[in-house]
Amino acid sequence: MTEKHEGHTVTANALVAKRADILFEIGEFEKRIEQLRTELVHLDAVLRMFRPDFKAEGLPVRHRRPTKSPYFAHGELTKRIYDAMRTGGSVASGDIATAAMREKGLDPDNDPVIRTDFVRRVTLQLNDLVRKGKVEKIGRGRAMRWQLARQL
Repeated sequence: MTEKHEGHTVTANALVAKRADILFEIGEFEKRIEQLRTELVHLDAVLRMFRPDFKAEGLPVRHRRPTKSPYFAHGELTKRIYDAMRTGGSVASGDIATAAMREKGLDPDNDPVIRTDFVRRVTLQLNDLVRKGKVEKIGRGRAMRWQLARQL
């Protein structure tokens, strides 16, 4: 080995070891995925025993709640949503996200990654409030707005 490359031997060895660790983890995850797929096949077979017309396509997939945000305390998004609706009537999720960013000293015009995260979190919370019957959607797509649900 030349003198030029001798100083990098430790670094290269560490990188090779890390690569081996990652490949091992990938193999373990692939085994786990295969186990889960097998369980799913068996579960579908049992479901077909109880419901011969059972079709797995189109069934809902459970989604994990988003991870905690370093920007919002527990319950803060819901409070912001209700405050915005009480003062402005119907609101757009982007407007709530933009206001929240500005109040936290962030620039929504120059930080699209954080703005996208804020809008996503606000929209997920709004959809949760719709499922609970607290909020209603108005319109579709980019023109979609949200308002407090009418109480009967």
